[in-house]
Amino acid sequence: SYEIIDGQHRFEAAKELGLPINYIVCTGYSLQEVQLLNTNMKNWKSEDYLNAYCDLRYPQYLKFREFMQMFPDFGFASCETILSNLATPHINLKSKELISETNTTGTYMVRSFEEGNLNIPNFQKSIETAKKIQQIKPYYDGYNRATFVRAMIGLFKIDHYSHQKMIDRLEANPTFMQHCSNVGQYKAMLEEIYNFRRRKKVTLRF
Repeated sequence: SYEIIDGQHRFEAAKELGLPINYIVCTGYSLQEVQLLNTNMKNWKSEDYLNAYCDLRYPQYLKFREFMQMFPDFGFASCETILSNLATPHINLKSKELISETNTTGTYMVRSFEEGNLNIPNFQKSIETAKKIQQIKPYYDGYNRATFVRAMIGLFKIDHYSHQKMIDRLEANPTFMQHCSNVGQYKAMLEEIYNFRRRKKVTLRF
């Protein structure tokens, strides 16, 4: 159909300027070949993969987009963390460096999202998780930061953690929350808040 595989912006710029443009006809190209080309050129972003798979009507990616529309305050990395229910991200979204996490369900590889293998274990649970994190918004304006979201996902995995108790502590100490540079620092701060004036301290960092 002579669709443009890559270089849409160059084509539009040349068309507006009335300039000719060189092109090569490549037969048999599919989305996978386009992704491979653009991955090597390092010019596809995670949003590009999301839009591409949504265009192809991949159910998991359509859910991802729906989730982002439901919770516009959360950025792409935060949404990916909540939907995958991982305290460690699949992808370093800036460098696309390979990252993996091994837990009770196996090893998650960075390429899963880009190759169309996105897996959302429990969409409804992800919605509930996002709403619980949003409860912290009145006490901390960085509630939607990716590092903070990963810290909260880690807390939610602890059996003895009570989110209502955390909210109660934050209501009593609304100025305790501060920006941190990594997940570990957030967990240490949240643990201190959670244990404020408690006789029996609990550990939330593991």
